[in-house]
Amino acid sequence: MTLIFELMKMKFIFLCACTLIFLCKINAQNDIGPVLQEISLKHDLLGSSLVLFNDEHIIAESHYGKSDYPRKIATNTQTLYRVASISKLVTAIAMMQLIEKNVCSLDKDISQILGYSVQNPSYPHNPITVRMLLTHTSGITDSKSYSQFISSTTNEKSIPNLCEILNKEGIYYSELTYSPHQPGTYFQYSNINYVIVATIIEKISRERFDHYCKKNIFNLLGLKAYFNPQVIKNVNNVAVLYRKKDGQWLPQMDNFIGKRPKLQNLSGYIAGTNAGRLGPQGSLRSSAKDIAKIMISLNTNPQKKSKVLLRKSTVDTMYSSQWIEQDSNGNNYNGLFRNWGLGVHRLTGLPNADIALPNSRLMLGHCGEAYGLISAAYYDPERKLGFVFITNGVGQSLTQGKKSAFYTVEEDVFDAVENYFTSYKRK
Repeated sequence: MTLIFELMKMKFIFLCACTLIFLCKINAQNDIGPVLQEISLKHDLLGSSLVLFNDEHIIAESHYGKSDYPRKIATNTQTLYRVASISKLVTAIAMMQLIEKNVCSLDKDISQILGYSVQNPSYPHNPITVRMLLTHTSGITDSKSYSQFISSTTNEKSIPNLCEILNKEGIYYSELTYSPHQPGTYFQYSNINYVIVATIIEKISRERFDHYCKKNIFNLLGLKAYFNPQVIKNVNNVAVLYRKKDGQWLPQMDNFIGKRPKLQNLSGYIAGTNAGRLGPQGSLRSSAKDIAKIMISLNTNPQKKSKVLLRKSTVDTMYSSQWIEQDSNGNNYNGLFRNWGLGVHRLTGLPNADIALPNSRLMLGHCGEAYGLISAAYYDPERKLGFVFITNGVGQSLTQGKKSAFYTVEEDVFDAVENYFTSYKRK
């Protein structure tokens, strides 16, 4: 009888503990929920998601508003956003996996990988490297010809080869394709850098970019994330991106209306020629929760979890400072971009510039903006806390914040996150 009583006692204690954990999670969600709703109403956000995490797991999440306005679909934990430039962080992870396997090096001349000459005409003897692409210091720019090139890449039946914009003989080449600065010396944020990175990933892995990421990143972590929207099973989970004009929400992107999009020109595509069709620079569809899981995987202790994307030494290299703003050596975008790692935006916490959380001296991650969407995903390696915020439309005019280079709406979210983390640490 004593043994039975002890077992029943242990079971009761276990059930109580589980209940307490469950209630804590509910309380955490409820704590952040009203604040997100208040911010969303203040700034007229159509839909929004906010996820908070530490180095091991998600600690709170909340969702507000609509992912599809006319069909009245509410945002939730499964809502997939086209996350804009946060996509670059995932592309960089894929590249670093190949670096880690020693099938490529950061300082490899990309001409040798792609199989044709990629040179700044003003500096023909200075190689452009993978490191330069990842740090936006390659000198290859988003000129007007880039817009034409991407338009043809996404709309034409035949996808143009990347050499058509990188070589002088290419039909999309212009004098502005390359900057006047020596490769590796000047920071200029550039989407085409990551189109090239993804094409290099294809060239080395001999796999299409979306297939590589699905197998080596998304499936590994059990994520529902996609560079190819054509394979999304339930497109009703995809948030439509909106801008508000004259009081009306106007769809800008991903207005699928319940039907899968067709990317017909992928049928004859040859991997390693131009991965731009798959949007490695900005077209990842993912939930805020799955973006958080990717960041947790980067920051967790590899000994605690078997499913990690990169070794700690590789992550440390990726996070390490590669470019620091000094002596007019780059375009800092009103103080937002002051320090970069390998595909990683390093926030140094400078007031009125690149500061997110007031009590974080350094944060690592990426932000994004496109077609009305605003996104931000950052992690503090010292406090071991991070967040992901995404909205699919801001009704009010976007204005720069009063204490940072971020928008006012982002500052309000960051303040709410800071308040939550301060309370969280006290518990």
